[in-house]
Amino acid sequence: MIERGDDDRSLLGDIDFGAVWAAIYRSRYWIGGIVIGALVLGVLVTLLTTPVYRAKATVQIDQEAAKILGTEDTNMTAAIQDSDRFLQTQLDVIRSRSLTITIAEDLGFFDDPDFLVAMGYDPEVEAYGALTAEQAKREQVIQTLSENLGVALPVDSRVASITFDSPDPELAAQIANSYAENYIRSNLQRKFDTSAYAREFLKGQLDEAAARLAESERQALEYARNTRVIDASNAAQSETGRSGPSSLVTATLVQLNEAYAVALARRIEAEQKWNETRSQPVMALPEVLNNLAIQRLLEERAKLQASYEEQLQRRRQDHPVVKQAKASIDEIDRQISNIAVGIRQTVNSNYRAAVKQEQALEAQIAQLKTDTLDEQGKSVQLGILQRQTNNNRELYDLLLQRFNELNAEAGVQANNVAIVDRADIPDKPVVPNIPLNLALSLVGGIAFAGAFVFGREQFFDTVRTADDLTRKVGVAVLGVVPFVKGGVDVAEEAKDNKTTISEAFSSIRSSLMLSSSNGLPNSLMFTSAQQGEGKSSACFATALALGRVGKTVLLMDLDLRRPRQHHLFNLDNACGMSNLLTHNATADEVIQKTEFEGISVIPSGGIAPNPTELLAGQTFREIVRKFEGLYDVVLIDSPPLLALADAVEIGSATDGSIFVIESARTSSSALRSAMERLRHGGGSILGAVLTKFDPKEAGYSYYYAYDYQYKAGDN
Repeated sequence: MIERGDDDRSLLGDIDFGAVWAAIYRSRYWIGGIVIGALVLGVLVTLLTTPVYRAKATVQIDQEAAKILGTEDTNMTAAIQDSDRFLQTQLDVIRSRSLTITIAEDLGFFDDPDFLVAMGYDPEVEAYGALTAEQAKREQVIQTLSENLGVALPVDSRVASITFDSPDPELAAQIANSYAENYIRSNLQRKFDTSAYAREFLKGQLDEAAARLAESERQALEYARNTRVIDASNAAQSETGRSGPSSLVTATLVQLNEAYAVALARRIEAEQKWNETRSQPVMALPEVLNNLAIQRLLEERAKLQASYEEQLQRRRQDHPVVKQAKASIDEIDRQISNIAVGIRQTVNSNYRAAVKQEQALEAQIAQLKTDTLDEQGKSVQLGILQRQTNNNRELYDLLLQRFNELNAEAGVQANNVAIVDRADIPDKPVVPNIPLNLALSLVGGIAFAGAFVFGREQFFDTVRTADDLTRKVGVAVLGVVPFVKGGVDVAEEAKDNKTTISEAFSSIRSSLMLSSSNGLPNSLMFTSAQQGEGKSSACFATALALGRVGKTVLLMDLDLRRPRQHHLFNLDNACGMSNLLTHNATADEVIQKTEFEGISVIPSGGIAPNPTELLAGQTFREIVRKFEGLYDVVLIDSPPLLALADAVEIGSATDGSIFVIESARTSSSALRSAMERLRHGGGSILGAVLTKFDPKEAGYSYYYAYDYQYKAGDN
């Protein structure tokens, strides 16, 4: 968070709001004119614009229609997560060309020339391209309806607004309502057409399914008749309730297997019972003991045995009564034995019957197995035909059910679109919107004015302030000399040490004395990019400022083509630097004392025909070195850099150069070119002096006015 705040402050710090305001201030009259012109243009456009009215109808678009029968298709629209795409599709349907053509036909616009007239178009449309005049007119009507139609749907709502713009308010309401009504009608028609197509398609599929079902049933029946395979699957059911065998032979085999299983169980049971009966005494068998006849006979024998025992106690064995009792007991024993043997024989008979039944069923099953194996090959093909028949029947039933549902739904068309509000005739135009037009004119004027200011600043990329010098040219600023109004001479102002000009050059003097570690340079050249920027006045005023602090100054006027220093110091220019460089005079002869203490001047002298050759020789360098040893500082007034080569030669012979730049005159590119030229010639640039600086005109009136007023008042 801290780093981001630092970056924001750094970004804001890169914007020089003072420079921006200064640029705006400098172009204030242009900006005012542009903004006023834009407002006037906006008012004119508003007054000349034909009023346009907007009618609005609203319709509710639900993603799924209400179900009436309960069988309607639930997938008619997209899924819930696809609702945005569905709603956008509905808006595109409203804008569609087909619906626009329906509106035009419904309201008769294709044959009514008044519609185009009311919309502000020429009804006489000529043929173009491959279109006839009639077709071109139809296209014009369609294009007019489409261009003036507006459809919008809020993000959090399903109520769409349909708007239409027209110079005629009644026509706008009529067309907006027609769009809403025809959209609902076309929505129902699309559903009906879709349902009709589905019914027609299903009818064809149903007929084909019925034909396939009849053919498959016929083939199955014919195959069964030819192979004499009887299908018993519908009649036979197993004890578990599952479907039985698919043929009569198989059904019989299943039944015999079930009977054989029962007979086998009976035979095993009878065999076990017979084995138990045969291995036990006959009177020990449970069947014998539980026989009622045996039980009665045993009771009667017990009675006879008791009577027989009683008779033996009174009589002898050969007594007739005893013999008779004995005979009765023997008879009963015989009867019991006969019954018991009969019971054992019955068990044996049951066993033999069970064995015979098992053998008989086993023989029948063996025969039926052979018949079943023969029949299986035939039943496989019959099963294939039957499965095909069942599949065809299921498909036919499904198609028939869906066809019946579509027939039921055909007469009940549920709609998912409804009109919420019909369009009323608008009473206020939406165009022109006077506040909006004025606001747009104001914004446009401000934007154009900003672009104009930016372009003006870029195209006229002049140096106006000290900051411009540092930022655009990359040179140190030694001082700023204010602009003197009222035609006052700068030189005269510099002579008075209480003026702002004098204070400015005092500041420049301080900067020069601190410009290097050795203090004030021994020799300094004053130059500029072009003439008239104040270099001669700056050289003059700097000499006065140095003289006031006790420095001995020699000022050499080397602007041999346009000398000026002799005018500023009010000296004779008959003999000077041109004479000294040509060895026509000595140093003592050309040096002139001035009225200012410590300041001497060598004027330019007569105008030489070849100043550059004079300055390029070794003589000039020797002269400079000589005077550096005699004075605290040597100041040289040189020609401008861009026009002549003199300044390059002079700069290479001095310790430093001072660039004098007039505010708001020379472009930064020209200054950079001039300084680069000086550096290539071997010169050293100590800094620049900005002259004729008008803070108010540059847009810095508050700061600079206070600064210079304070200094002037202080002195």
